[in-house]
Amino acid sequence: MKFLLTILLFFLLISCRKAAITPDPSNPDLPAYTEKGLNTGGTLVNGKAWITFPLAFLSTIRPVQVYSYPGGDSVVVLLNGSYKDATLPDQNPSTLFIVLKNIHISTDAELQQLNGKNFVLDGSINYGGISDSYGYNKTGHATGSIRFGKVSEISNVTVGDGSPGNPILHPYIVAGQFDMTMTAPVNYNFSKGRFDVNIIRSSNQFGIY
Repeated sequence: MKFLLTILLFFLLISCRKAAITPDPSNPDLPAYTEKGLNTGGTLVNGKAWITFPLAFLSTIRPVQVYSYPGGDSVVVLLNGSYKDATLPDQNPSTLFIVLKNIHISTDAELQQLNGKNFVLDGSINYGGISDSYGYNKTGHATGSIRFGKVSEISNVTVGDGSPGNPILHPYIVAGQFDMTMTAPVNYNFSKGRFDVNIIRSSNQFGIY
């Protein structure tokens, strides 16, 4: 309970953070790509702006989630959002996913191995698509690429005090860009994708929220 309250306080502080979001000069409906942990993201879905949900206190939905399973060999990146134009409800993808195989992350420090890394999405080993919330019912084997920019620990911010049930953790900045194309069962082109988030691990699994 103490750890949960600490995490909630952390997200309250982050969600109340005032930061200017600069539009992309070339695509003003999207936020400019940054590496500051601003909790922004988006992409063009068949040319239409799709924006990640804002970080909200007490909400279980995060702009970006990163999951790595200690017993497995893959990383799953989830982006949660919707079309910027609310009049476009038809086949509105609420979650985009990217699966990266043959990479293992089991500690906070290992997360930093993503810093500056590029991955080709070949549609088989590494691939993307759309899914339900939290990555359930994945659809698609999109091809393209994902390029991680800054993946860095915010060492001067600490969550938890190290007491039982309240481990000491640090948040991380995770930023990157992606482009991918999905052809079945629906044609989706995800272009100019970008994300810049401030995330922290949960206490009981290597799920970065």
